[in-house]
Amino acid sequence: MAEPETSTDSSYTEVPQERTSSPYRRASIAFFFALSGLAFSNWAVRIPDIRDTLSLNEAQIGLLLLCPVAGSLSLTLLSSYLISTFGSRRTTRIGAYLVILSIVLIGWSPSAYALGGALVVFGAGMGLMNISMNDQAASLERRYRRSIMSSFHGVFSLGGMIGSLSGGALAAAGLQPAYHLSLVAVVLLIGTLISKRLLIKPPPRIERAGGPLFVLPKGRLWLVGAIAAATVFVEGSMADWSALFLTDVGASRGYAALGLAVFTGSMAIGRLLGDRWIDFVGPMRALQIGGTFGMIGIGVAVLFASPNVALFGFVLAGLGMATLFPCLLSLAGRNPDMSPSTAIASVAMMGYVSMLAGPPMLGFLAHAIGLRLAFIALLISALVILTMARSAARP
Repeated sequence: MAEPETSTDSSYTEVPQERTSSPYRRASIAFFFALSGLAFSNWAVRIPDIRDTLSLNEAQIGLLLLCPVAGSLSLTLLSSYLISTFGSRRTTRIGAYLVILSIVLIGWSPSAYALGGALVVFGAGMGLMNISMNDQAASLERRYRRSIMSSFHGVFSLGGMIGSLSGGALAAAGLQPAYHLSLVAVVLLIGTLISKRLLIKPPPRIERAGGPLFVLPKGRLWLVGAIAAATVFVEGSMADWSALFLTDVGASRGYAALGLAVFTGSMAIGRLLGDRWIDFVGPMRALQIGGTFGMIGIGVAVLFASPNVALFGFVLAGLGMATLFPCLLSLAGRNPDMSPSTAIASVAMMGYVSMLAGPPMLGFLAHAIGLRLAFIALLISALVILTMARSAARP
């Protein structure tokens, strides 16, 4: 029997016979979050080998790393229109197939130009899938009537950690990037073919209203988007600059590598435990407490300028920032001013712009005043989250 059609928009009537809170459905959506983390981390750990194979210099690598950002941003801007036209179920699958295809192309790229094209496709698939799978997660969360969004983002973080460890092991074993990434693609394709059937279906085409080509937040969603931008600025900057920060305050190169590990690890733990936390304290206090922990963690690292103390600060910051973006997407999906999919796309778009512009801006600031003092910008971003949380989360 065909599965009854259901909606990702709360304005549509859901079919009561559908097992909307099935753990299998939740696991199916979670797979695509894991796919995103696994694909990115497996490509990232092979960058040194691909650089050597194609004889690329650092400037060329820097330009190539802009290619996935450009592809991701372009599809993020169009995601609201695509989701309202085709439904998040189909766009999640299309995004996954683009990611899987692109990592094969990345591994087999014979030149920098081919690699750049593959990375644009990779970014486009990631951008489309990230918005649509969050729409799926928000839809299921509304049906559960409790917070589950944070756990999905925790699965993404776990996927990234597992991909880094397994990809690093395959690289250490001497497996060429082409075969390594092709193997990953096969595993992800099998998982996609299994999981795609349980994604939530949209209403029939005749019941779907077309969305705008580009979407901007409305009303209080501007506040939610501003907090999302501040959150992603901190997350992206910590990912790009934490190791260099530790080096600047006296850590060895090996010790400095722990900076990103402890930050992402504490974020993964915080996200996996975050749903119960958000339900317990509520979205507003979750944002306020998270912003406070972020301020304390970053402030401790800047103030004491010690590698050991900085690592402790990074743990606090990771725990504080862990649930913020999932919480913001949940707030966007429940807002009264826009449909859930367009609201999520608009808030995520502001986050992506911050991810693109924020870390380079921090680099320019660091060049002017030093990286340690530049981290005060992250402290100010955490303060913005804290001060705006009440207005953004007000029912």
